[in-house]
Amino acid sequence: MYLEVVPGCLVLESGTGSGSLTTSLARAVAPTGHVHTFDFHEQRAGSARDDFERTGLSSLISVRVRDIQGEGFPSEFAGLADAVFLDLPQPWLAIPSAAEMLKQDGTLCSFSPCVEQVQRSCETLQNSFTDIRTFEVLLRTYEVREGKMENLNGDNNGSNGSLPCKRRQRSNGSYAPDSIVSSVMARPCGEARGHTDYLTFARLK
Repeated sequence: MYLEVVPGCLVLESGTGSGSLTTSLARAVAPTGHVHTFDFHEQRAGSARDDFERTGLSSLISVRVRDIQGEGFPSEFAGLADAVFLDLPQPWLAIPSAAEMLKQDGTLCSFSPCVEQVQRSCETLQNSFTDIRTFEVLLRTYEVREGKMENLNGDNNGSNGSLPCKRRQRSNGSYAPDSIVSSVMARPCGEARGHTDYLTFARLK
């Protein structure tokens, strides 16, 4: 959505990885757009290419073996790309090349697991990009369950404006609750699995 990818767009991606995002991008640009994806790992690129053929997406996706960090994107795409997506260890090395590939007002997204990568990428983005935004990809799951609570305030917790009822005092000096009420409670799950990631978006000046 933030990359503004719609049918007919030309998208450049590096690296391909499992091809999961590439598949989503292809469905977004269909039926007239195209995704060109690059990965430096030949075996991984070949595996992804086979997957795209099996899923019937090979007409929308081209897979190439190329080190985008070291070589940049092919010059044949200069000024033609609507959007660029980077999933690289050192995305700041590929950002200058990405800027050359984008159309005027084109969009870029960089995916990084470490905030230090985000900081360095943003420093490089400031040279040619504007509207730089970073989002943390963190899913925090809450546990929702029904529990029992002591009602110490009489009718309706006193919410109807009446005075609290007098409570019965125990022999130890404490007061017994007027009633036990059921309540739905939500709290964060105690165990956090995995790690967070960051998506940085920018628009070509």
